[in-house]
Parts: sequence; structure tokens; C-alpha cells
Amino acid sequence: MPSRSVALPAPVLTHLRTSLRKEAGPLGATHALHAAGFAAGELIHDRFAAFSGSEPSTFMASEFWEVMSRYFAEEGWGSFSHERVHPGLAILRSSDWAESNPEGTETQPGCAFTSGMLAHLLGHFSDGAVAVLEVRCRSRGDDHCGFLFGSETAIHEVYGLLLDGLPLDSVLARL
Repeated sequence: MPSRSVALPAPVLTHLRTSLRKEAGPLGATHALHAAGFAAGELIHDRFAAFSGSEPSTFMASEFWEVMSRYFAEEGWGSFSHERVHPGLAILRSSDWAESNPEGTETQPGCAFTSGMLAHLLGHFSDGAVAVLEVRCRSRGDDHCGFLFGSETAIHEVYGLLLDGLPLDSVLARL
């Protein structure tokens, strides 16, 4: 049975995140949204496959990212660009991502649902675990959202260095 879709205004995602943070705390909200996004990844994969007209794993890399960006834009999430930033690491950048709060008034990244969804979706396409870390977010005033992805080991190492206060460019240069 096909899944139904419900269209909601994008600010609903900001309200959901804000409410979850009040009720569960910032970390609890992030974990809950990430887990929900990861669970939604399978449905997004099926919709993306239907949109693209074939199994996404059959695309050449450049075509895959173009079709994927077009899919998310048409679904109302926003558009993105893809860039490989280090061997085994790439980033998706979006200046109009729907989950973010364009007012930029939050103190931490706000797209945990997206990070979870992308982890599932990209893992499905690569036939292995893919970790996603939001390294920039419009919700906290950045000019775009940036979703760094790669192996769990690499992303964990990047996260640790970012927590030490290093900027992303310096982190990537150290790897």
C-alpha cells in the first residue's frame, strides 16, 4: 500500500523542534528528531526511486546528485549542491533548506531530522552505513545548511575535532 503524503508549512518543523527541546531538552530533541528522520528514510527512498524512474543506485554520481536535488526541491525541502571535500567525505549545502529556521536565532544546528533521513537514504544507496553531521545551519545564523557525510569513523573524528573548537576547514586539513 503506498504511503500518503501530508503537506505542512515548513515552519511547522521549527515549531516541532522548539517544542521537543522544551519537553525533552536539546540533546533529547536532537536524538528524537534524528531517529525519526532515519526511520523516514525508507519512505523517502521509495518516493525518490519513483520520482527518478529507476533505482537510484544505477545513476552516475553527477546525475544522481542532480536528480536528488531536483527531487528534494520539488518536494518542498529545498535545493542543495554536492561537493567532495576530502577523500571519503562530502558535503551537501543548501541555502533554502525547509527544516532550518531562516531567522537564524537558534544556538545550535536545527536539522536533525534531515541528518537522520540523509543517513538512512545515503546508506541505502551505498549499501553501507553512512553518518551525517550538520556542520552549518541557517537556524543558528549560518548562510546555509551543510550536511557532511561519510563513514561513521570519519564523521566521529570530525565531530570530536569540531568540539575541540577547530573550524571545519582546519579539521578537514588534519584528516
